[in-house]
Amino acid sequence: MNRFELFSLIYFWLSRFYKNTTDDRVINQLSEMNPFLWDDIGSADPAVYDDYCAFIGDRKITVENSLDIAKGYVQIIDYADITEAFLNVDHEQWEKGCREYLSADHKGADDSK
Repeated sequence: MNRFELFSLIYFWLSRFYKNTTDDRVINQLSEMNPFLWDDIGSADPAVYDDYCAFIGDRKITVENSLDIAKGYVQIIDYADITEAFLNVDHEQWEKGCREYLSADHKGADDSK
């Protein structure tokens, strides 16, 4: 799994968790995170993806460690407290979703980072 794929999965998870929210800060965070607004690899607000990449660093991302990395990433987001979305995630459910996403055609599949 590359870092863009994990970023996309985090975005999907948060979008689903907060789909009915009226919290403007969460809505804005999700809007800025949107990895599908532009054709390139990144987010709607490039600074969000840059911060995420800085957090990832040289870390190797696997399906098995991706949930822990995702939990760590949402903890460093200063703009909106979105950590609750990852408090009670079933590890098997997360991994199943990752594998399903990775097995289908998706943006960023050919990104080596």
